[in-house]
Amino acid sequence: MDIVKQGARARSVGRPRDACPYPGESRERRAWFEGYDGSSWAVATRLPHPARMLPGSALCDTSLASDALPPA
Repeated sequence: MDIVKQGARARSVGRPRDACPYPGESRERRAWFEGYDGSSWAVATRLPHPARMLPGSALCDTSLASDALPPA
């Protein structure tokens, strides 16, 4: 089973987040948490926190930023 799917399954059955069986700072642990949290570590899919965006950048415009996010 894919490690990301293991994390997602753990969340769906109600296991706590600290139930990850992989050692700290490992790629496997990051993948497990990616599945558990439903997030992505892929650089191309992440947006910076709004507080870190530079004024005047295209991402500062709220209409553009909302279009960049996939629908929930």
